[in-house]
Parts: sequence; C-alpha cells; structure tokens
Amino acid sequence: MALDGWCSIKDLIRWGFASTPVVMANEAHNGMTRCIRTRDVGARMIYAAHEAGVRRLAMEALPRSPTQPLGPMTEVPAAEGGYLAQPDMQRLITTALDLGWSLWAYEVIVDPRLDRTQLLSREFTNWREREQARNLCEVLAAAPDEPLMVWCGNSHASKVGDDDWVPMGCHFAATSGVGAFVIDQTVTVDFPAGDRSWVPALLASIADTLAEHGGTAGILRDQAPERLGCWLGVDAVVVSADNALT
Repeated sequence: MALDGWCSIKDLIRWGFASTPVVMANEAHNGMTRCIRTRDVGARMIYAAHEAGVRRLAMEALPRSPTQPLGPMTEVPAAEGGYLAQPDMQRLITTALDLGWSLWAYEVIVDPRLDRTQLLSREFTNWREREQARNLCEVLAAAPDEPLMVWCGNSHASKVGDDDWVPMGCHFAATSGVGAFVIDQTVTVDFPAGDRSWVPALLASIADTLAEHGGTAGILRDQAPERLGCWLGVDAVVVSADNALT
C-alpha cells in the first residue's frame, strides 16, 4: 500500500507494520493530567494492529517487581492510583487483552532510596532511557519473529537526541538494529509550556480532512505541512481537533 497525504489511523498503523516489525506510539500526559484522545486513539491503533497480525503490546506504564519478568501478562494489573487507575488507560489495556494480546513491561525498577532531586536529574533520565531500551530489546528477543507494538509517554520513542538527552528510541535502534516506525500524537496537544499559537491555523486548514476521519488523522512526517515536517525523531504524526489535557 502507499500513503499519500492525510490518512486514517488504521492506514497509518498498517503502513507502519508493513515497514517494520516494531511500531512505537505515544500518549500525551503532563504529570497526572493527560490527553484522553491519545489513549482512545491508541485503542484504535490496537484494533488496526490486530488486523495486521500483532499480538504483543509493550507498555511503559506497566508496573513490575524486581523479581518479576517483563512478561507476558494476560490480566489488567492491579492499580490503586497513577496512570493505570485512569479509566481511559484501563480501556486501552483491556482492548488489547480482549483481543487475546499479551502485555509486556519495560519500565525500569527505581531504587527507592533515590530522592526527588536525583530522580529529576539528567543522569537518572538518561539511565532510564538506556534501561528502557535494553528491556525492550529483551521483549523483542523473547519472540523475534512476532511484531511488537510499543506504547510510551511523550517523547521517549524519539529517534533523535542531543548532547544532554538520548531518548529510548535512539538506544533501541542502536541496540536492537531494528528501525521502529515511530508515531507521535503530541504535536497539537495543549501543553502548558511551549508555543502552540500555530495550532489553530493548522487545524482550520485541515478541518474537512479531520472531519472525514472522525476528528483525528495521521500523516507521514516527510509529507506533513512544514510546521509538522520539522518534528524530528518520528516517522509520522497524528493531528486531532481534540487536544485538551484533563
């Protein structure tokens, strides 16, 4: 199949898995607030990936103990708080489980002795990115012939870093030798920081296209409008009329 311009979420996922066995997509969150749309679109991605033969979902948000393997998990993890207790995250997870998928954790095990200053340090952040990538390589190696969908937050899947920060996506590509197809959903989300003054004009210019695709559409980055084409480190972006953080 070929993609030429704006397309449905289903077509974007089909394109991704036709190109590589690993597709990474993100949700938008800021602390405990999140853009619910990004998780609801995630459920749509899972349905599309299922049609493409995918049966494994690796999730940054999945907890595990130091003695627990990365997976597989076949039940919704218990959660008293945090992202996993939010109903939209529960919908995302149960979508995969109801389709018979297995879940895989890849988050790091954090030393409880670290204080807040240490957890927010650049050193810790870069260690976390490296370890997430290493864990994902283990998940991939557990079933190297099976495709894998990866669900992360914000910019972890980016394949471009800088002198201070090297994200998980960079480490994963270097360690695994697999070029993941990375989809970013955060480009138009109403984050409190950053310049989003250009978003209303963009949304107005593609209003008919968004309506045609139910309010949300995707596009390959190298085909995207100029403002989105400069979103480095990803292969495609998802744009929506629903961008609120709740």
